[in-house]
Amino acid sequence: MIYAGIDIGKDKHCIAAISETADVLLKPTFVEQNHESFQKSAESLRRLGNPSQVKIGMEASGHYWTHFFHFLTASGWTVELFNPVLSNSQGRCHLRGRKTDKDDALAIAKTLRDGGYTPWAIPADEHSRLKLLCRQRSFAVSELANAKRRLTGLLDLAFPEFAGLFSDPHGKAPVAVLREAPTAKALAEVSVRKLSGILSRNSNGRHGLEMARKLRKAAQQSIARTQHTEELIGLIQGMLDHLDFFQEQIQKLETRIEEVFKTIDHPIREIPGIGARTAPAILAEFGNFERFTGGYKKLLAFAGLDPRIRQSGRWHGTVKMSKRGSPALRTALFQAASMGRIHNENLQAIYHRHRHIKGKNHRVAISHVARKLVQIIWATCRNRNAFDPMKICPISS
Repeated sequence: MIYAGIDIGKDKHCIAAISETADVLLKPTFVEQNHESFQKSAESLRRLGNPSQVKIGMEASGHYWTHFFHFLTASGWTVELFNPVLSNSQGRCHLRGRKTDKDDALAIAKTLRDGGYTPWAIPADEHSRLKLLCRQRSFAVSELANAKRRLTGLLDLAFPEFAGLFSDPHGKAPVAVLREAPTAKALAEVSVRKLSGILSRNSNGRHGLEMARKLRKAAQQSIARTQHTEELIGLIQGMLDHLDFFQEQIQKLETRIEEVFKTIDHPIREIPGIGARTAPAILAEFGNFERFTGGYKKLLAFAGLDPRIRQSGRWHGTVKMSKRGSPALRTALFQAASMGRIHNENLQAIYHRHRHIKGKNHRVAISHVARKLVQIIWATCRNRNAFDPMKICPISS
């Protein structure tokens, strides 16, 4: 058998091949991210042998592996995907810390030959679409938060008293007011009647004349009355456009996520704490639960919730969460755990024991709830069973 390893990069990849005895049959060669270069690499592989004689391993870095992987599989080759941590660890094992793309390609080929690894499973089509949508939503939420922070900073210059008048200064009514008058000076010149109408229309009647008077008075007495420049007005209006754009994008993404999630018909949403937003994200990151054999601890490791133990001789390091898995998955699990401990008394008991009896901080206590939640997900989803609340045992967490 011949073993070929491929190290993945953004613009170019590196491919190398070895024999059973680790003799280099194909020196590390760079493959550019285009069809012509893909064809040349396939020809090099064919000169080594047919697809039944050549085993190919590929580093799954980001999304850059996708096109080369599909090209090779469409050409008849069988390709196994590896976690990039494998090639990184090879560099750390080198005496001088050497690590290059060529070394990584050979390291992947040797790992392929030696075995003792678990290839990364390609998610099903619906899981792939769900993962793409959920990660895009996460990006949009992050950008929306950044836009809100930037808008808050600009308002500190233009009208610092504005935010304190609303429970949510980025809500529909405050944004409508800022579109009409983005600075304290501009707002002070708007009539109370006009402000009252804007507030009433955009708050379902919750705000009206009283709030309009407070706003106008605050604007007239603002310490930023002189901060009224075209540049500042333009920046605030730009940030308001950003808010509208990302809010619209998030709404569209959530609608599409719900449509795709319904086609999967999965029992995960019945688990306490897991709702309409966290259920698709968790399912998208975990993928098919059937590929996790050997118990829920495989799920914990995949999510990076497993403990990282470091010791040497008499020295014992602090046991910490490994955080080697998907950050998006951990975020969704922590969000679900935070909600679950509010709505489920057994999960609340787990949180209470670690937070109040053992004296751990909030995040550590929530991490224990998240671990329990992974156990529940495993028990519920491995055979697609309906959720049974009687099986939650807080004592064993």
